[in-house]
Amino acid sequence: MAKIDAALNWMYQRKGKVTYSMISRWGPSSYDCSSAVYFALKYAGMLPANTAIGNTDSLFGSLERAGWTQVRADARGNIPARRGDVFIWGIRGASGNEKGHTGFFCDDSDNIIHCNSGHNGITVNPHDAIWEINGCPPVTIYRPPAEGPSADEVYRDTRRAVDDVLNTQFVRQGDLARKKFGNDRNATYRGVIEFSDENFQQVQKRLDDVDRTLHSTQAEQTSSLRQIEQKVNGTWDGIFVTSTSGGEKHPGILPLLEKIVHEEGVV
Repeated sequence: MAKIDAALNWMYQRKGKVTYSMISRWGPSSYDCSSAVYFALKYAGMLPANTAIGNTDSLFGSLERAGWTQVRADARGNIPARRGDVFIWGIRGASGNEKGHTGFFCDDSDNIIHCNSGHNGITVNPHDAIWEINGCPPVTIYRPPAEGPSADEVYRDTRRAVDDVLNTQFVRQGDLARKKFGNDRNATYRGVIEFSDENFQQVQKRLDDVDRTLHSTQAEQTSSLRQIEQKVNGTWDGIFVTSTSGGEKHPGILPLLEKIVHEEGVV
């Protein structure tokens, strides 16, 4: 949500400090509804930097080209808007100038922040109340593309989870299992299973996060994330084979499990 926060902050920083003008709409002291939205989106990196400051009617296409999607009405005809969505009033192709209006939903309670002539500036108002005052024009609501975690965030989180497992003495030095759980073989076996299951689930969760990110982030991140996945897979393999620390070999979790299972005669 970092980009949405930036766009909304741009609007809030100018709330009550600028005036409305369809002629002097380029800032910094005055904007109209669509120029304010364009400037906020470009500032937040949600539209390409070379995007021209258009009008309400051109905003339809600008948002769609940037990956925004229309929010469809539910079975009762209501459009479930949420914080960060952009609304556009008017008919596409005929919503320029005073025939249209636009702004952001600033919370999940249908309040909007918009630059408007009625209050001569940027204000926060209930959407439906303002919409009814303006004659209930056609409404289109756009939702921004999902923001996936960055490659660095995925790498840090995954590495932290893997390190939590690999750096545990119990995993790195399997002979500590008996000290941790006692000499009772059944207790030792149960403890190893519980310990490994808990920690492996944490690692698997991070790996699942990487996999989801690989399929959800933008194309330019894919190459970097694939490298992360390869590194994680290599570390994951290390859990099951003998690991080396300080020149000394210590059994990983799998050799320890095999030893205990063999002693118990389970297999």
